[in-house]
Amino acid sequence: MMNRPKPTTIRRPSAVKPSGHPPPGNFIALGSKSGGESKAPAVLLKPASTLPTDRKRETSSSLPSSSGLSGLVKRPKISSTPPVSALGRLADVAAVDKRAISPSIKEPSVVPIEVPPAVLLDEIENAEQDGNDDRIEGVLCGAVKQLKMNRAKPDITLYLSLMFLAKIKPNLFATEGIIEALCSLLRRDASINFKAKGNSLVSVLACNLLMAAYEEDENWPEIFVKVYIEDSLGERIWVDSSHCKNFVDNIQTAFSTKMPPKSMLLQLQTDTGRSGGDISAGSSPHPSTPDEDDSQTELLIAEEKLSPEDDGQVMPRYEELSESVEDYVLDVLKDQLNRRQPMDNVSRNLLRLLTATCGYKEVRLMAVQRLEMWLQNPKLTRPAQDLLMSLCMNCNSHGADDMEVISNLIKIRLKPKVILNHYMLCVRELLNAHKDNLGTMVKLVIFNELSNARNPNNMQVLHTLLQHSPEQAPKFLAMVFQDLLTNKDDYLRASRALLREIIKQTKHEINFQSFCLGLMQERKEATYVDMEFKERFVIQVTDLLTCSMMLGITAQVKEAGVAWDKGEKKNLDGLRSFQNNIAAIQRDAVWWLHTVVPTIAKVPSKDYIHCLHKVLFTEQPETYYKWDNWPPESDRNFFLRLCSEVPLLEDTLMRILVIGLSRDLPLGPADAMELADHLVKRAAGVQSDGTTSATAMDLDVLRVERIQLIDAVLNLCTYHHPENIQLPAGYTPPNLAIATLYWKAWLLLLVVAAFNPQQIGLAAWDGYPTLKMLMEMVMTNNYSYPPCTVADEETKTEMINRELQVSQKEKQEILAFESHLAAASTKQTITESNSLLLSQLTSLDPQGPPRKPPPAVQEQVKSLNHSLRLGHLLCRSRNPDFLLNIIQRQASSQSMPWLADLVQSSEGSLDVLPVQCLCEFLLHDAADDNLPIEDDEEGESKEQRAKKRQRQQKQRQLLGRLQDLLLGPKADEQTTCEVLDYFLRRLSSSQVASRVLAMKGLSLVLTEGGLKDGEERDQPMEEDSRDAELLPGYQWLLQDLPKLPLFDSVRGMTSTALQQAIHMETDPQTINAYLIYLSQHAPVEEQASHNDLALDVARLIVERSTIMNSLFSKYSCRPESDAVLSALISIFSSYIRRMRKTKEGEDLYSWSESQDQVFLRWTTGETATMHILVVHAMVILLTLGPPKEESDFFNLLDIWFPDKKPLPTAFLVDTSEEALLLPDWLKLRMIRSEVARLVDAALQDLEPQQLLLFVQSFGIPVSSMSKLLQYLDQAVSHDSQTLEQNIMDKNYMAHLVEVQHERGATGGHTFHGLLSSSLPPRRDSTEVNRAKVTVETLSCSLKMRANQIPVIGPEDDLTGNLRPRG
Repeated sequence: MMNRPKPTTIRRPSAVKPSGHPPPGNFIALGSKSGGESKAPAVLLKPASTLPTDRKRETSSSLPSSSGLSGLVKRPKISSTPPVSALGRLADVAAVDKRAISPSIKEPSVVPIEVPPAVLLDEIENAEQDGNDDRIEGVLCGAVKQLKMNRAKPDITLYLSLMFLAKIKPNLFATEGIIEALCSLLRRDASINFKAKGNSLVSVLACNLLMAAYEEDENWPEIFVKVYIEDSLGERIWVDSSHCKNFVDNIQTAFSTKMPPKSMLLQLQTDTGRSGGDISAGSSPHPSTPDEDDSQTELLIAEEKLSPEDDGQVMPRYEELSESVEDYVLDVLKDQLNRRQPMDNVSRNLLRLLTATCGYKEVRLMAVQRLEMWLQNPKLTRPAQDLLMSLCMNCNSHGADDMEVISNLIKIRLKPKVILNHYMLCVRELLNAHKDNLGTMVKLVIFNELSNARNPNNMQVLHTLLQHSPEQAPKFLAMVFQDLLTNKDDYLRASRALLREIIKQTKHEINFQSFCLGLMQERKEATYVDMEFKERFVIQVTDLLTCSMMLGITAQVKEAGVAWDKGEKKNLDGLRSFQNNIAAIQRDAVWWLHTVVPTIAKVPSKDYIHCLHKVLFTEQPETYYKWDNWPPESDRNFFLRLCSEVPLLEDTLMRILVIGLSRDLPLGPADAMELADHLVKRAAGVQSDGTTSATAMDLDVLRVERIQLIDAVLNLCTYHHPENIQLPAGYTPPNLAIATLYWKAWLLLLVVAAFNPQQIGLAAWDGYPTLKMLMEMVMTNNYSYPPCTVADEETKTEMINRELQVSQKEKQEILAFESHLAAASTKQTITESNSLLLSQLTSLDPQGPPRKPPPAVQEQVKSLNHSLRLGHLLCRSRNPDFLLNIIQRQASSQSMPWLADLVQSSEGSLDVLPVQCLCEFLLHDAADDNLPIEDDEEGESKEQRAKKRQRQQKQRQLLGRLQDLLLGPKADEQTTCEVLDYFLRRLSSSQVASRVLAMKGLSLVLTEGGLKDGEERDQPMEEDSRDAELLPGYQWLLQDLPKLPLFDSVRGMTSTALQQAIHMETDPQTINAYLIYLSQHAPVEEQASHNDLALDVARLIVERSTIMNSLFSKYSCRPESDAVLSALISIFSSYIRRMRKTKEGEDLYSWSESQDQVFLRWTTGETATMHILVVHAMVILLTLGPPKEESDFFNLLDIWFPDKKPLPTAFLVDTSEEALLLPDWLKLRMIRSEVARLVDAALQDLEPQQLLLFVQSFGIPVSSMSKLLQYLDQAVSHDSQTLEQNIMDKNYMAHLVEVQHERGATGGHTFHGLLSSSLPPRRDSTEVNRAKVTVETLSCSLKMRANQIPVIGPEDDLTGNLRPRG
């Protein structure tokens, strides 16, 4: 029988099985009863020590005669007969036939046996031991009789004894006689006037005794329902008592009523909530008897303990008797309602009973028909409100009866605001009761609104429905409008008026998108399938859609729109939300026309295109208000503009293109292209007035992510020849496009690409050259072909020639194609003069080379860019960075005035432009500053002065931005590198102006406050500021650059740029600064970087002799020359120390290097491998002599020219042959040096012809010349014959020696003697011979040393020209 889980501890046996043995041990389950505690069958006789403390206290303090109980406890249990379940004892009750149940309840049939309360427990125990169930029943009935006789003041011992028995032996009360006796306590005793005297304790005790007896049973007797109804209609003594709640709740399961929570029950709150300790629960207060006896307090305590606040278990109790109970309840209620009495005389308790029995649909139907009258009766208002709530909460079947109930509910008319508000709460509960109630409510409310008996509360109810179900209610509302439009009569005007009224009354609180989507749903009902006016239906739904969109314009939206027109960007949230909603509705409408409408009806082409244009607000204005002149004339244009200036969603655009490509739909490709083009430009125009404003960027007006859009647009312009024409076999027609549509497609895609650079823009840039060309045109604001972004003339010429070739080929293909078409139709011969297609078609090769736009298209691009600012949008994109791509391609090859225009008009948002762009603008301004200034500044117009001030302000703003990127707290590695790289790359430009501008730019960005005229910079106090003082124009390099927060990140990049720049720069001061910087900051941690630095500086020293002579001229004793010499010595000193190795073979170059690498070995064992130019450069540095300041000069001298030790030997790396370390041109430099050790090294092991050559050179110091002459004397004594053979003009040579002697040179007398002895003096021909010898010597010298490299200085004679130019 029992189909629910058993409690963890068995309270008592079920109704089917007899109870088993009691649990082992001395366990007695006592304590307060609660739903959470399980109750076990306990025997009466257990040791008192096992009683719980609380129960012991309660028992000992409450029972006047504890000896009786203690005697009971000590007496052992004899009876072994298990108690029978309540169901078993009342089998005859449960099995009665379904007879009509009399409202009257018979008196108890058992003869009561009255015993003193003090011995009640003993009597029960004795009877149980004797197995005398009849006596137990009689004794208990006697106890009930005593209670009945003393309702006002029952005996304390008696009711506590009964409570104790119910706690430990609840089965004792589950007999028919006792049940009848207890139920008699639940009826009102007419002999006692409770209003005057008494309390509800006896009734509460009876309820809880019955609950204890039947708590475990699933099937309760019907008598409980009878007494419940009797008390409900009567005084409600125990029905409303909180202490009987568990018992009452279980009885109410018979009605399957979902009761409102206490917070919703107005009457209950009012009547029973007066005080927490109110023990009476009747319809009016029941004052206790004014008795001063202390027992009254005990009664209150006992009552509280009798029924704790904890809820017991509530479960269905009348599933088997549900039909008979329902019949009985309905009979009682019909009898009550059908009595001949005024309707306003109905008792409030009847309404409460109806509230509790609303689980029955018949009750709901009976109640709703009288509910309006009850609600209007002031005496019944509150219970009627509770009844309304219960009725709505239980209206959950959605059958015919409930439909009737809802219909009646909607007809109820209420005026008082309080009741009306409660009615709306109940409507919400009605919607929660069943999912289909919403649709029924919406439909019935609208039909009532359109009927003659219109309820004035309809709109308020509809407002509640829309608030409760903001997504679903609009869809059901739309379905009702669909139903209206299917009528044979034309309901469009009425529908528009009704819709306007609904929107007005509901304060625009409707989800317009859901409503419009509901209007567009396809319906499968028969009325729709067999509809007579399907075309009219489609047109009228379209009209309602546009009407709905305009109804979405609230006062706030209108106000924001007016403010926007005035240029005030405030309160835009409402306007943006409205615009997005309209865009979504238009997307859904295009979907409807594409997929749903063709399945509904075959709409004529004219009507279909009309509907498409109408939902997109591209139709004639009068079509929107011709039915009822709404919107009013004052608002028409404004409303239409608000609805049209909205974003264009990707799906809307794609579907229009697909409709145009479809052969089954009326919209042709040309019309589709025209419509798409119009919509794209319209949407782009929404943002064009504020593209650079952060406020305007909060609206995605044209967001497209699918790359397929490009192909879809281009497919629309494809030319298809007539299908009925057969082309020759084997002939493949060329891919052709209709020219006007083709260029319109590119312009459309240009706009989309500008608004979607990451998707469409990137795809266009990488894969569609024509579109890329158009993008570059709008970015540079230059619309010529070839575009100005093509830097070199050669590429431009190539593009022009290719365009001519493509055009010629295209012309031939079109003529051939048209000839085939004509041959199959008109048989006409096609030439260029009579061709129809030649002017209309063009090649369709979108991914081929860029085509030259026609002049008209170029103008359109220019106009588009001006109105929509497409170039700015593309320039703003940083990912991908189109602007940076163009700048890097052009580099410093040409000026970019368009870039300056871009920055000038960027309206303060410099942070969105790439730093390269800002740098270019700074250089552009710097170049302008270098232009000569007109003297007639006074003659400037105000406009010119304002522009100048604006430009200066922009320059300051720009410089501040760049300095912030380098020096600010948010400086990062990437931006620092980007800014410096832009300027540093230009330092090695071949153009002087470009180099000067780059230095000026670097000076501006690295020097804080660079633009503040007239301010003196604070001189730094660092030790390394001496170099900056020597070269004041290069403070930015020597002092400011190393102070950058992220200097370490740019050290390598800066050094590389300067190493390249020293080969291009022509200003000695600039090279000085570069060399000093490189000596201090060049990164030489890695070997490769160190090698590059040494080689680059060596090339400067060896190959750029003019610059070197300018730097270290003997006639200029500039302090910076000393500093540069120290810097150069420092560079090479550190390099040679690093390169020398003590172990042979540890080479730092691979054997695959060029022949310019030499392997060096010193006599001390060190080795090194380095470039030969580096060796020559170090020797040249040594010839300059030591600088005045401290340096590594002498260390370097000791390495290459050790005192009294052989020089290092050199070998070619690739062949291992010995290399010439000091060629003649270098020895000549050494001889000219003031360093004696170098002169001695140069003069060692010289051949006679070398001695003769050097002695004829100019610029050799006297000391060096003396040594040369001494060596010539030695040569005479050693091998005079060989020496004499090499002298071409002895007379000239003799005169030369004499001149040197006059300078103060010593030696050479032996050599002079040789010359004088062999030639007689010829004074007259001296000049001729001198010139001849000089020329011949030069010729001979060039032949002998053709493979050597000369160094020419301002003091050198022609014999110094020993090296051919490389």
